[in-house]
Amino acid sequence: MRRMTFLDLCSGIGGFRLGLERAGHKCIGYCEYDKFARASYEAMYDTEGEWKADDVTKLKSKDVPYADIWCFGFPCQDISVAGKQRGLVGKRSGIYYNIIDLIKGKEESDKPAYLLVENVKNLLSINAGFDFASVLSEMDQAGYDCRWQVLNSKNFGVPQNRERVFIIANLRSRGRREILPLCGENAAALKQLIGGMQGYRVYGTDGISTTLVGNAGGIGVKTGLYFIDQSNTAPKITDTARCLTARYNAGIINHAAANSAVLEVRPVLTPERMEKRQNGRRMKEDGEPMFTLTSQDRHGVYICEKTDDPDNSGVKVKNATKAGYEEAHIGDGINLAYPESSTRRGRVGKGCSQTLDCSGQMGTLMKGGRIRRLTPRECFRLQGFPDELYEKAAAVNSDAQLYKQAGNAVTAMVAYAVAMSLPESREPDIF
Repeated sequence: MRRMTFLDLCSGIGGFRLGLERAGHKCIGYCEYDKFARASYEAMYDTEGEWKADDVTKLKSKDVPYADIWCFGFPCQDISVAGKQRGLVGKRSGIYYNIIDLIKGKEESDKPAYLLVENVKNLLSINAGFDFASVLSEMDQAGYDCRWQVLNSKNFGVPQNRERVFIIANLRSRGRREILPLCGENAAALKQLIGGMQGYRVYGTDGISTTLVGNAGGIGVKTGLYFIDQSNTAPKITDTARCLTARYNAGIINHAAANSAVLEVRPVLTPERMEKRQNGRRMKEDGEPMFTLTSQDRHGVYICEKTDDPDNSGVKVKNATKAGYEEAHIGDGINLAYPESSTRRGRVGKGCSQTLDCSGQMGTLMKGGRIRRLTPRECFRLQGFPDELYEKAAAVNSDAQLYKQAGNAVTAMVAYAVAMSLPESREPDIF
């Protein structure tokens, strides 16, 4: 690969930085207005000798050093559906124009080769799409060709349902680059993993389904079950569940199979005739050895989902659905904000957290029907930050600030995937 330099603008706690550094690139400077986020950033990373600034609106083009990449997730308060919807005319989100003006004020040779930009999905539609058109127009005037894609954090190794639009812009004068989409459109058809009757077949997710219709789905437009695994490597079956509270302490590169399926396998006699009467047991418990092999008996295994909730009972969470609620089960994420609201939807995340926000009002269902709030550490984990970095941030900030910083952060895993989509990240080393 060719190691590039980058500036981390509107840096927050460095989600872009962590991802780009994991991809092999070097940060040479950062800018962050919030003094608490800046304190976390400087505690988490080795920033000695780097260029730094605190207010991008007060910078002049000549003040900003050259870097191959500028990355920034500009403030979303005026764009988010949770805000007042002012759009880019708002004081906070309008910072985008300040950054573009810095680029326009530079000579062509001093402009960055790439711009990596992140914001909420609503950027695409706010003000009837005119604001996003303005974003693209400003980049075009600055000399950049743009591609964009909505990426969900849950597809990149962390259990958080977080959709964000990412823009990759390359400087037109240095050649056209084909970068996005990150996932190709010509994948193979879905592969059947387990056969059987319709409704019992299990398919992998490494391909494209046929067109869905109103009363069916799956390969061949037939009903099927799907092995869901949100890791970036091969699916793994484990002995313990990978729930919201588990595991994310090994570092960003070791989170594969964070959302792997958890199955139990039980030996069974005469598996194709479940109604057959037999003397003695026909099914072993989880972990027991299989039945003695004989020349007459038919042997097989029964595969089912392992759960800590044997009654499959859940907790009803008020939701603006037809039923008026959704059932949450152990390990599901629950949005704790406005619990009595009759208009809120999507409050329950099945095996994952819903989108983190600045308030830290996200919880999870525990054994015994107990609902607890996620800790700041867990919120950092859901954004792809290892415990080592969290502990450095926690040493200089309160829990309230840590919740806010996690909610505002760019998911490090997604930033890494975006960085690896750049041709320079994939080029072979030259010795």
